[in-house]
Order: sequence, then C-alpha cells, then structure tokens
Amino acid sequence: MTLDDVKEAYEALSGKASDIIRQLALGGIALIWLFRNDTPKGPTLDKRLLSAALCISLAIFCDFLQYALGALIWFVYFRRKEKQGVRGTATFTASPWLNVPTWTLFFLKAAALLLAYGAYIIPFLMAKFAA
Repeated sequence: MTLDDVKEAYEALSGKASDIIRQLALGGIALIWLFRNDTPKGPTLDKRLLSAALCISLAIFCDFLQYALGALIWFVYFRRKEKQGVRGTATFTASPWLNVPTWTLFFLKAAALLLAYGAYIIPFLMAKFAA
C-alpha cells in the first residue's frame, strides 16, 4: 500500500459519507414533514422534531460551506501558484492546513446529523411507535 492508496481511500470514503449524510438529512426532513401536526392555525412540530430540523439545517449548511469554501481555498491557491509562474505540469506540495476548514466542516455536518437522529428523531420515533 502506498500513501496515494491511503489518500484515495479516505477521499472515496469521505465522499461517500457526504452523500449518505445528504440522503439522511433529506430523509430526516421527510420524517419531520410526515409527523407534523396540522392544526386550524397551521402546521406545528413536536419540540424534538423542531430541534432535529435545526440540526439537519446546520448539517446541510455545513455541507454547502464545506464544498464552497473548499472550492474557494483551492481556487485562491491555484491563482497564487499561477501568478508565481508555476506551470500546469509542475510538481509541488501544498500545505495540509489548506484542508483543515473543509475537514472541520465535514466533521461538524456529521456531528449535527448524528445529533439530529440520535437525540431527537430516533427517540421521537421510538416513543411514537411504542405508544
């Protein structure tokens, strides 16, 4: 195994994890919509589902920021290298600190979704179907 193999593995796994997080977030939104209470004054949500919605919104926002900020960071880095006269086929190393913001957002979105399901959605569903 080479270092490139390890890098390819974690990039593939983090990409798949991001896809799953997105799907779980959309599934959570669907569950929240399904279990809303329709009243004459309009729909209302159980407090647990409202908290889950907040966490899911945070996860989706972190997902967006992860990719938008990552694109911005790497574009700025590319432009800097280009202005330094580095050619497209040149080999160089980039600071690992360039990825810290995107990895931080990756872990934040995963944590927000785990919180949404672990603390709010799953206990809500267990109480709903145990009753």
